[in-house]
Amino acid sequence: MKPTPAMALGSYDASPLEMAAAYTVFANGGVRISPTMVSSVRAPNGDVVLDFQSDKRPVLDPRAAYVMTTMMEGVINYGTAYTVRARGFDAPAAGKTGSSHDGWFAGYTNNLLCIVWVGFDDYSDLHLTGSQTAAPIWADFMKQAIKIPEFSDVKPFAQPAGVVDVQLDKNTNLLATPACPDDYTVAFIVGTEPTRACDQPAGVRGFFSRVLGLGPQKPLPPGHQAPANGAPAQDSSKKKGFLGKIADIFKDDKTSNSPQKPPTN
Repeated sequence: MKPTPAMALGSYDASPLEMAAAYTVFANGGVRISPTMVSSVRAPNGDVVLDFQSDKRPVLDPRAAYVMTTMMEGVINYGTAYTVRARGFDAPAAGKTGSSHDGWFAGYTNNLLCIVWVGFDDYSDLHLTGSQTAAPIWADFMKQAIKIPEFSDVKPFAQPAGVVDVQLDKNTNLLATPACPDDYTVAFIVGTEPTRACDQPAGVRGFFSRVLGLGPQKPLPPGHQAPANGAPAQDSSKKKGFLGKIADIFKDDKTSNSPQKPPTN
């Protein structure tokens, strides 16, 4: 089975706008962008009265953001959101379904992010999953959206330095060998990839611990260097876990999107 990301979507109260802000982190390589409903307020003659700027700040290691993106690509290509492909959207994309009493789908290409929510305004149970309700809407919208010149240049997601692709055996999630030919490709942060082959004795750390770079820190293998750009230096005494960083992404930033008056001449 293909691994799927353990992202909470639809399991607690959040607006589609809040979810859009959270998923910008993965779509933008670790940079969170606060959405704005209004870009500017202008006078009748066109002069700018107020200008609203989106808050942009790095909140996650770009390597971890890319690993999460590749996992969510698997959701669309092989998992619960395969209906996106079945409906004819074949551009590179990543996404995640969510279901509780309503239906969600959060997905993005390299240049466009879209959140779809389907439910009742009285919180009644929809009795349908996000893959049945929200994902088809997302697919139909995105098929039309990428026809617009601004969003038509859809490219594969760029892999940052410090990430390596490895072939794993589907049954053991260890390195594939000719003895275990049923394999698949997974992206790992350098230094967290498995070192034990599928035909060797078990007893290694959990799969998701290795994927997400959790647990004891490993030194980089010879020939590898920490990325010079994008990966912030970390104080080991104050290092926050991967899931803690993800939780911070969903926090509402009350100071974002504050209006700025244009400079006066």
